[in-house]
Amino acid sequence: MLILHNLWRRFTRSFLTVLGIAVGVASVVALGAMASGLADNYGNALGLNNDLLVTQKNAYDVVFSSLDETLGERIAALADVSNVDPGVFTWIAFDDAPYFLIYGYPAGSVAMDHYRIVEGKRVTAPGQIAIGRRGADALKKRVDDTLRVNGIPYRIVGIYETGQGMEESGGVVVLEDAQTIAQKERKVSLFQVGLRKGGNADNVIERIQSLDKEVTVSKASGYAGGEQWTDYLQGFAWGVSAIAILIGGLGMMSAMVMSVMERTREIGTLRAVGWSRGRVLRMILGEAILLSLIGGVLGVGLGALLAWLVGQMPGLGVMLAGAVDAELVIQGMVTALALGLIGGIYPAWTAANLQPVEALRYEGGGAAEVKGVLARVGNQSFRNLWRRRNRTLLSAAGIGIGVGTLVMLGGLVEGLTGQLNSLAGSGGAGNITVMQREVADMSLSSLDERIVRQIGAMPEVKTVSPFMIAFITSPEMPMFLIGGLDPNSPAMRHYKLVEGRSIERPNEMVLGRIAADAYKVGVGDTMALNDNRYRIVGITATGVAYEDGGGMVALREAQRIMGRPRAVSFIFVDVKDPASAERVAATLNARFPEARASISSEFAQSTNDMQTSMGMLNAIRLLALFIGGIVVANTMIMSIFERTREIGTLRAVGWPRRRILSQVLLESLLLCLVSAVFGTVLGVGVVTLIARAPYASQFVSATWRVEIFASAFVTAAALGVLGGLYPAWRAGQLEPAEALRYE
Repeated sequence: MLILHNLWRRFTRSFLTVLGIAVGVASVVALGAMASGLADNYGNALGLNNDLLVTQKNAYDVVFSSLDETLGERIAALADVSNVDPGVFTWIAFDDAPYFLIYGYPAGSVAMDHYRIVEGKRVTAPGQIAIGRRGADALKKRVDDTLRVNGIPYRIVGIYETGQGMEESGGVVVLEDAQTIAQKERKVSLFQVGLRKGGNADNVIERIQSLDKEVTVSKASGYAGGEQWTDYLQGFAWGVSAIAILIGGLGMMSAMVMSVMERTREIGTLRAVGWSRGRVLRMILGEAILLSLIGGVLGVGLGALLAWLVGQMPGLGVMLAGAVDAELVIQGMVTALALGLIGGIYPAWTAANLQPVEALRYEGGGAAEVKGVLARVGNQSFRNLWRRRNRTLLSAAGIGIGVGTLVMLGGLVEGLTGQLNSLAGSGGAGNITVMQREVADMSLSSLDERIVRQIGAMPEVKTVSPFMIAFITSPEMPMFLIGGLDPNSPAMRHYKLVEGRSIERPNEMVLGRIAADAYKVGVGDTMALNDNRYRIVGITATGVAYEDGGGMVALREAQRIMGRPRAVSFIFVDVKDPASAERVAATLNARFPEARASISSEFAQSTNDMQTSMGMLNAIRLLALFIGGIVVANTMIMSIFERTREIGTLRAVGWPRRRILSQVLLESLLLCLVSAVFGTVLGVGVVTLIARAPYASQFVSATWRVEIFASAFVTAAALGVLGGLYPAWRAGQLEPAEALRYE
């Protein structure tokens, strides 16, 4: 009861501490639910209606899988196989549905029957599309409306429901149309294989794998797609949660330290009347744990609400919609309990070791008077912060972590944008980058290479360089970027050799310096990609992390190993007159409706990938503002409580309310600006350390611009103003007589 009473009589401080903990726990619960939602929604979104699934071996994801459609005939000839349904699986982007899945299966197939029509009719011919209920609602489309995909009109013949959110956020077309949309001529993403009654699945799997060593066969009932995507999202979720937990934990420790200082005489009295150190320690630690458990319960509820709200968002929401299960609740409560223990141990130890005589002589003020040189540095607000160093340092660390995260992510996003805009040396003033229109992810871009010749024939065009890009995964190489360029392509000059020579034959590769160091290989060594071995003939260094962390082979070879003949990912166009670049880009957009042309130095900013990254950055900025604001408000309110008699004295000697208010507000602002300096150093330092880790340098490259640091300091200043407003107002309202009686 004493613990509860102590918390209740400091309700404002307790409430803010609980709120900070709750936000940290809510981030664990909400982001964990989103990650598991992605696993459930995306991993089970293939509409598997047969017994076996055949995909390309080592494909990063099923959307990158590419198999020759003639393999289906060979599979169908095997014993115990009843039917083989080739399928194409990809996603495209609309303004109202940034991740719209496209499924393509033969009309009348077993796989097509999975999509249960509730309005209209089934897809039976090219030019038709049936869309899911959620997709129809997001795009505001009905039966007999027209949906344009890559500039081609498709008539909506039906609305389907499957009970699976991701599937209902897409559309199904006949196989031929899906191959056109995904630029997979005579290629498919997968085969669904049905077995005869009593057929032996294991034997059929073994026979299919003997037909083609570059396929993976799994039972449909045990297939778990998107595992790597889920792992990356889980990592991101825990990273953001860790930020919230660190800020909340430091905020709690600051609150408990100040609670001990504020109650020094009270604790001294308890020690004087016989309370042991252990009993005092248990009281303070019990307060911290009780605050954490209350915050944990509130955080679990808030996290569940946030996860539900995200699931209601059009487009992206259906991908991340997930339920809060018992495991997430336990994780959230364990997080809260850990915050209570970690945040309360030091303050409890400090309280338990207070000497009764010294504690009873304590007159408040939080720290010794500032002496020496520091007494003449800065104004009164600065000196107030310095004489409460423990509180200031703890609060600055908590806020600084949030600010540092913004600096770190800002630099990474800026670096990624610059790297992508400089891909294959395409960043010149007269350069244009052409990619597939309405593609949800840049790595999925696929264009018919016949467009290359048509663009090259334009009188304004100087050179054209088709480029293939893909990711390959294997136990030895978790994520390896492979590029394909014609050895005689103008863009090949971008790959400056530091050792060896350029590629001349299909079985040769030039490797980036970062990749060569990471995999400990050099000129003359060999590397295996998709069961193909390539001799390394050169080492390159372009300064672009993605390129220096990958390898380059001949364009035709890249098309072959990725199973995408006559397709390219990007087309780099160099115009004769740089002043005409924008006009040429507009001409290309009008002439090729399936493509999107933009000035190379700007193309990444308009892609779906970068817009998603910016959305995540803004979400983290709001999280840091919210939690940091709570920490600042909590710190400043405790400062007011602690200095009540001091403020009363200032009011008694004539300080007006406005002067008191401005001093407290300035303290809050200075605290946050100190945090911004700490956060800036922290953010730059963390990125530098990450970039030196094995394999990380392949993908981590930051660009530091003045705008990033300015944004961090503006955010910190906003925290100082928002977090200090109420404490400053409260300090200004203190009456001298009441303040001087405060114990």
